[in-house]
Amino acid sequence: MFNILTSGGDTTWETDQLMRMDAVRFKEYSDSEAESISADNPASLKSLEHIDTLLMYESGSRSPNVHLVRYGHLHSIKVVGKELVFRFEEKGKFLRTVVEEFAERLGIDSFEFHRTHWAIKDAGIPSAMRAKLMPSYDVVFSFAGEDRQYVKQVAAYVRTKDVRIFYDEYEQAHLWGKDLAEHFDLVYRRSGQFCVMFISEDYVKKMWTRHERRSALSRALKEEAEYILPARFDDTDVPGILPTVHYISLADKSPAKFGKFILKKLGIS
Repeated sequence: MFNILTSGGDTTWETDQLMRMDAVRFKEYSDSEAESISADNPASLKSLEHIDTLLMYESGSRSPNVHLVRYGHLHSIKVVGKELVFRFEEKGKFLRTVVEEFAERLGIDSFEFHRTHWAIKDAGIPSAMRAKLMPSYDVVFSFAGEDRQYVKQVAAYVRTKDVRIFYDEYEQAHLWGKDLAEHFDLVYRRSGQFCVMFISEDYVKKMWTRHERRSALSRALKEEAEYILPARFDDTDVPGILPTVHYISLADKSPAKFGKFILKKLGIS
C-alpha cells in the first residue's frame, strides 16, 4: 500500500512544514486496501504514516517543480476542519517522466495526473522504479580535488550531526556504473537544499567543477531562495557568482568551525 497525493497548486508541496489536502478529495481513485481507512476514523489514518508516498503536481500546474515528484513518508496526519493536515519527510525525488513510465504498474489512470486528490493504492512501488530514485540531500559539496583534505574533514564533521550530505567519497557504490555527467547534473541542479561551493584557483580550472557549477547556477537562476553558498580559500573570480554574493572565508576557519556554519544555515544547533 502506498499514497499518491496530487495538487493543482503552484507551491503546495514546496514546504517542510504542515501540508494540507481537502478532505473531500481523500481516497479518490483508491484501491481495495483503502476500504478500512476513513477520515471519520482518525485511528485508521495511522496506517498511512511511514508508508511510501508520492507528492506530485497536476500536469497543468505552473509550479517550477511540476517535472519532479517528491518521495518519502507522511506522519502526524490529522483532520482539522474540512482538511487533512500532515507532515512529510522526503527521502528522494523521481522525475515525473519516471512516474508516468510506471503509471500502469502503479495503478494510476491518465486522468489522475490532471486532478487534485489523495489516492491510496494497493501493492507497492516497483523495484525498477526505485532504482531511478534521486536521493535528497541537505547539502551538496562542489570542490576541486586539490582541496579534498579540508573538504573531507568538513564532510566528516557535519555527517556526525546526521546531515544528509553529497560528498563523492560517501557515494562510491551509488555512483558505480552511472553516467556521471547526467547524474551530477541531477545532484547539483535538483537534489540538494543547499550547494556549498569551495572556491579556489584550482576550482575554476577543473572540468568537473565547471560542470557542477553550471548545474548549480541553473538551479539558482530559477529560484528566488538561497541555494549556492560560496566558501573561499582565496579571491579567485568565479564565472556566474556575483561579487555581491556574501561568502565565508576559509582562511581562518578550521573544518569543524566551518562545519558549524553549515549546521547553523540548516537550522541545526
